Amino acid sequence: MGHGRRVALAALCLAAVAQTATHAQSYPAKLIRFIVPDGPGSVGDLRARQLATKLTENLGQPVVVDNRPGASFIVGAEAAAKAPPDGYTIFLGSTVTHSLNPLLFKSLPYRPSEDLTPVTMLSAGSLIMVVHPSVPATSLRQLIELSKSRPREFGYGVVGLGSPQHLVMEQIKRETGAQFTMVPYKSSGTFIQDLVGGHLPLTMSFWSLVGPHVKSGKMRALAVAATRRLEAAPDIPTFAEAGVPGIDGYAWQGIFVPAGTPRAVISRLHAEISRAINSPEIRANIIETGAEPGGNSPEQFAGMIRADQEKWRRLAGAVELAQQ
Repeated sequence: MGHGRRVALAALCLAAVAQTATHAQSYPAKLIRFIVPDGPGSVGDLRARQLATKLTENLGQPVVVDNRPGASFIVGAEAAAKAPPDGYTIFLGSTVTHSLNPLLFKSLPYRPSEDLTPVTMLSAGSLIMVVHPSVPATSLRQLIELSKSRPREFGYGVVGLGSPQHLVMEQIKRETGAQFTMVPYKSSGTFIQDLVGGHLPLTMSFWSLVGPHVKSGKMRALAVAATRRLEAAPDIPTFAEAGVPGIDGYAWQGIFVPAGTPRAVISRLHAEISRAINSPEIRANIIETGAEPGGNSPEQFAGMIRADQEKWRRLAGAVELAQQ
């Protein structure tokens, strides 16, 4: 390479570095779109809106939630993966988008590990088995035996094939012989409404969604799929305590950006998102809703995702779910 070409190449590299630094220093300069792959009233939507409000205050630019529900969260994930990598699109990924969809679908319009870069975990929690008060079962074991005597009467709501609820319920069926039937919904909020209204007898969901209804008597909680009881609901037994050991319903939600987003922008987002998550009001709300707050580094989050993918891979194989 001649001296002139080396000088030109060096100049281009310096210009690119300078442009990236300038972009990072001025970031953010406009509205940030926060893609949530679930509908209004879902766990993800509630968490995202709370975070968006805090980020708007901290960043000085509006952070607007963009709900993109449908197709096992694939619609929203694809939109985020194909967005410009400039820091003005962030995405609420989850156990579904990164650990389960790659197992359940032979092809996806997005590549979880390649197209979406981790920023930080937002929260993580465990699923809880709840029933409508009209169901004559006050314990998990009673519900399982009741379902055996009334096959096809006990439908449970899920957001698509391969959701955490679906896999955990299939594991329960395999382990106990329970007769539960999957009823797919487009949004978590919708099947919660149906359960409150008595149109759905049971489901598994997170305390942030079912907690208020359990407290008001519109739902009855039977067990939590965790190794220990929830701090927010210590009266609910674990599955092991209820007589069904080995059920792990732990799932996470976290923030991602399109691959190629400048590292300096990711660092700024991580700092502000982590600060927001650990603000007294958001941290307290996450704990009160039966989850644990995030805020870990991008590298820690990426390692956690890899371990989570392996856990769900083993579970999906155990319940013998066929890829679609």
